[in-house]
Amino acid sequence: MQSVAEIWLVLKAYKTEIKSLGKKIKKMRLSKKMTQQTLADKSEVDIRSIQRIEKGEYGFGLHILYALAEALETTTSDLLKK
Repeated sequence: MQSVAEIWLVLKAYKTEIKSLGKKIKKMRLSKKMTQQTLADKSEVDIRSIQRIEKGEYGFGLHILYALAEALETTTSDLLKK
């Protein structure tokens, strides 16, 4: 069984990765001169979720990752690269 400290470290690392991914999505969106609303419309993900994803406040599933990658005209691999 994992200790509370070990679980905390895993959760902290997860949150860091989610924030990093959110920043990358925002950077790609801005490089394509897209608004959050445009990305929401193209990906069929509601705008509030886009806002939370870009702020790193929202962990999301693969279906959203695929939708965002397609809307940004990139691949999920590119989004997940460090």
